[in-house]
Amino acid sequence: MAVPTTTGPTTGTRPERKRRAYAARVPSAQRRTQLLDAALHLVVTLGHQAVTMDAVAEQVGVTKPVVYGQFTSRTELLSELLRREQREALEQLRSLMPTASAIGSDPVELLTRLLTGFLEQVRRSPDRWRCIVVPMPDMPAEFDAAREEARSSVLSRLEMLLRGFVGARADLDCELLAHTVVSLFEMAARLTVTDPDRFEPGRFTAALRGCAARLR
Repeated sequence: MAVPTTTGPTTGTRPERKRRAYAARVPSAQRRTQLLDAALHLVVTLGHQAVTMDAVAEQVGVTKPVVYGQFTSRTELLSELLRREQREALEQLRSLMPTASAIGSDPVELLTRLLTGFLEQVRRSPDRWRCIVVPMPDMPAEFDAAREEARSSVLSRLEMLLRGFVGARADLDCELLAHTVVSLFEMAARLTVTDPDRFEPGRFTAALRGCAARLR
């Protein structure tokens, strides 16, 4: 009786499975930043509900235990992401605000300088500002509350600067002007993050200067 022969290796071992390459070890603080950046990217590309521990691990190229080593739960990860984005967005905005003595006498130059600086910040951190200026229906109430808190802080600071700029002129409503300027900046940021090739910072500032020249 013939004995069947085999065509493969005779060692009895299973074919070796190709192992997935994971990210190299990095310092804890750097890993934490990577995970938060990945969570932010998921929020703006797929929505808040897409942020899971598995999805964040996949984005960074690590195992899920690595994510749990930094954050005990999805809730903690999202809360830390919210705090970070709120803090850094406010820092970016406050760094642009001039002091009363540095305002100068030309309101158009002041506005264009602020807008240019702001849009440069937006282009450097597009995911952060997309969360702030582009409506996202599935965002939790905490994100919306943080956004409104940041907006109120900027409005307050801008209104104070405008009052110092216009002095005692009663014909200018500084509160309304502050809302108008913030709305303009939000619109410019929204266009910048959704279509950056068409809407560069210089396009906005050229339009502002052109309008001002026509009105003078």
